[in-house]
Amino acid sequence: MARVWVLTSGRTGDDKQSLRLAEALGEPFEEKKIVFNERAATWRLMLGPGLDTVDRARSSALEAPWPDMVISTGWRQVPVVRWVRWKSGGRTRLVQMNRPPGPRHFDLVLSPPQYEVPARPNIVRLDWPLQPPPEAETLARAAREWAARLRALPRPWTVLLLGGSSHPFQLGPDDARSLFEGALERASEAGGSLLISTSRRTPAPALDVLKRASAEAGDRVFLYTWSADATENPYLAFLAGGDEFVVTPDSISMLVEVARLGRPLAIAPHTRVRSLGKDLRAAAKRLLHGSPETPRTGLGESVSDLASALGLKFGRDLASVSRKMIERGWAADFPDFGGRPGEVLPDDDFARIVERAKALLDE
Repeated sequence: MARVWVLTSGRTGDDKQSLRLAEALGEPFEEKKIVFNERAATWRLMLGPGLDTVDRARSSALEAPWPDMVISTGWRQVPVVRWVRWKSGGRTRLVQMNRPPGPRHFDLVLSPPQYEVPARPNIVRLDWPLQPPPEAETLARAAREWAARLRALPRPWTVLLLGGSSHPFQLGPDDARSLFEGALERASEAGGSLLISTSRRTPAPALDVLKRASAEAGDRVFLYTWSADATENPYLAFLAGGDEFVVTPDSISMLVEVARLGRPLAIAPHTRVRSLGKDLRAAAKRLLHGSPETPRTGLGESVSDLASALGLKFGRDLASVSRKMIERGWAADFPDFGGRPGEVLPDDDFARIVERAKALLDE
């Protein structure tokens, strides 16, 4: 029987994808929770395997017997999973998601569309992120748990799911005010209510605007403000009962979850910012790494690996996912809503990558 580890780090969207793949393999797996120390915030060089950025006292134990496979998501886990492989004598297979530096160190890299990871034989570029919708039973349970607190809100429900500021998007006070007013007007015209959920990335100035506006709007608005200390979160209840959703374009996991539930979806307006430094960095990435559509071999691949080791991560285009959703009819720019009646966002990639991962275990 194969032994599989899943490394998680508390980033919900990333962790869900790793756990989903592990569950689909049909083998027992163990979740290893990793807590990073202050070195991880500034550490960029990818010089090799190690645990220097891990708070070992607060993390799950990483010790023999070593696994046959490690599944993880995110660049911070890279030195950790490479350390596990080193400790196993090179036997452990590594499956990594997103845009890990040094893709040659992994048996399989699963890259969602927002990441500009260059094409290679061990890299699978995904049409959509692997974010699954919650199971029907999970949604039903959340709806029951929150029914008493949400019952007084008139239907239909317009749900506003907020991320925050992440390049090239910025969520400032004016953005928050405009978005709140537009969503409330939409809900009011339908005779319904506005339900709002913030996240860990929602900036404090924007959050202050939402709190004041919600208090002034009365009992047709329900605002949940995210907190690391909260013991309850209505997010799943919102997914269960929401009639239409407005989601900020930086929140890719939430966009995909809503689209895979088949609900009407609108992309929230955001301020887009330009940065000369970031533009120059993006140009350097394209020059040294190449593009996903153009495989690099030989010297070009070596140059990309060196740039990656020196901390120049592969490019990221957050706007690409919402843009692709709009182009294909799964969403629209607010105040319009998109979606295909009776259809949900396809998940065709998943079966393909499960087979690839199973083949690695069989080897």
